[in-house]
Amino acid sequence: MVIGFLLAAYSVTANDSLQTLGSYLSSNEHRTPKWVQMVFLCTMTAVVLMGGWFINKGEPAWGRLASFPQPDCFTWAYLIPPLAVLALTAWGAPVSTSFLVLSAFVPENIGTLVERSISGYLLALSLGIAVWGLGVELLERLFKPNHQPSPDTNSAFNKLWYCLQWCSTGWLWSLWLVQDLANIFIFLPRNIELIPMLLCTAALCLGLCALVAVGGGPIQGVLRSKTNMSDLRSATVIDLMFAICLLTQTQFSSFPLSTTWVFLGLLGGREIALTLRQRSAKNDGSSNAIDQLSKNLSQDIWKAGVGLIVSLTIALGIQPLIALTAS
Repeated sequence: MVIGFLLAAYSVTANDSLQTLGSYLSSNEHRTPKWVQMVFLCTMTAVVLMGGWFINKGEPAWGRLASFPQPDCFTWAYLIPPLAVLALTAWGAPVSTSFLVLSAFVPENIGTLVERSISGYLLALSLGIAVWGLGVELLERLFKPNHQPSPDTNSAFNKLWYCLQWCSTGWLWSLWLVQDLANIFIFLPRNIELIPMLLCTAALCLGLCALVAVGGGPIQGVLRSKTNMSDLRSATVIDLMFAICLLTQTQFSSFPLSTTWVFLGLLGGREIALTLRQRSAKNDGSSNAIDQLSKNLSQDIWKAGVGLIVSLTIALGIQPLIALTAS
């Protein structure tokens, strides 16, 4: 149980860093010392974990494991899903940790997981197209390229966006923890005493520090292929929109879903809107932008599809091993 928790804590956070911390790490790479980022993220993590534990009277996963009862017997076979997440993360695949980890414990919930995740993807895709298509791209680029503001104005402008981005990241990270802590704490008892909960919080914070130290890892490659992702304004708006998507899904149901699919849907909608706006502005009929968009989207969908197939294959394939080792 402890080994499974530790593997899940690092692997789930490392893979899902694309969604919640990817734009934050990219935009702050040359702006903020890493130790400051570590203190900020660890503080937010400790507040959410211990606050949820207190509010839910010892239940650490914010009620997301109600449909996933604890197994009668833990065996080594349950370590396969988090190990697979580590391998797919090294490959750079934005795999759904919800599919891979949760489905291994209760395969009967796969249908509901897929249904919830597809609805989240479509909601985020639609929101991305609508928001960026209606002009958030103009908000991201508040100053025109040929306009040079004074140094004082530029400084105040950057400080404003800097503050907004950190606030949006904190809100997003908190909502992600509420949604995805189930993927980590599924290895532990559904109610935890204070001292073990403090140790769990410390372990998660250590994993976050390692993640910040390496700059996000291989999974950041997916984010770097998107338009203008290192821009502070772009990162702020993306974090805000993703947080709204997660908040909406949280209000709909307490059943877990793939936050990876929600994030890929949001990025996909954003890329579609920005590409269409750029092509319309040029008005030259060029298909280069559309070809590049199709390439990027197809790569994301292909990797997510491979991750889904691998996840379900492992989750279903280890059931005989679980039954054998448990007996």
